[in-house]
Amino acid sequence: MTMSRFFATLPRWLVLLLWTAIVMLPLYVLVVSCLKTTQEIYADPLGLPARFTLDNFVSAWERANLGRNLVNSFIVTAGAVIITLVVSAMAAYPLSRFQLGWGTSMLALFLAGIMLPIRLASVELFTLMRALGLLDSLFGLMLVYASIRIPFAVFIFANFMRVLPRELEEAARIDGAGELRILFSIIVPIVAPAVAIVAIFTTIAVWNDFFFPLILIFDNDLKTVPLAITNFVGQFRTDWGMVFASLAISLAPVTAMYLVLARQIREGAGIQGAVK
Repeated sequence: MTMSRFFATLPRWLVLLLWTAIVMLPLYVLVVSCLKTTQEIYADPLGLPARFTLDNFVSAWERANLGRNLVNSFIVTAGAVIITLVVSAMAAYPLSRFQLGWGTSMLALFLAGIMLPIRLASVELFTLMRALGLLDSLFGLMLVYASIRIPFAVFIFANFMRVLPRELEEAARIDGAGELRILFSIIVPIVAPAVAIVAIFTTIAVWNDFFFPLILIFDNDLKTVPLAITNFVGQFRTDWGMVFASLAISLAPVTAMYLVLARQIREGAGIQGAVK
């Protein structure tokens, strides 16, 4: 590499290194704080622990009943993701593949659902859930999350489906396939990157949400992981070691899912490019 090229690329590397440091610093704090006591965290937030121990993980798991809370979070997240994927794919298919006079207006309506903050309607939502008998229910929480994420998912699916050649479904119709089979057997596998994007963003949003479980769930046995972590936050004392340990435990499943689906996005993008 010549000196001129080195100095030309140096600013990019400096920006990249700076961004890497900004991203890695919170992760470093999380990892080292999981292994320290609260006193050590206050004394030296960035320092290494005096001794490496997993006591915070054991205590957090036992005191907060994280096992049960993780199951609740898995149930709510998986249900919300499945409902969001199925409903949004079925909504985006006619809007993107058929010539509908009101298709553009309907997409604009879904786009408005992305821009409007749902928390402004928290009181009305609570009243509606109580009237439907869905308060203190994991299924009710699934429906709330799915309804919030569907506008974004429809927007993503519609943009991916719009660029596909129409010969795909025309050939399937000639072979006698119905619209549902065309959608789920032909269109959805091709737009696998869209499925992965929607699944990742929905999972992260649902898994980490604290607000809606707080106002809709009252039974301790139905609480999700974000609510369980608040057990270690008190009015006069907070056990930060257990808070960080709980955060690390809750972060592991989402990280694993992201790594798996990120690989599928790359593979799906290659498949979509080949179809085009």
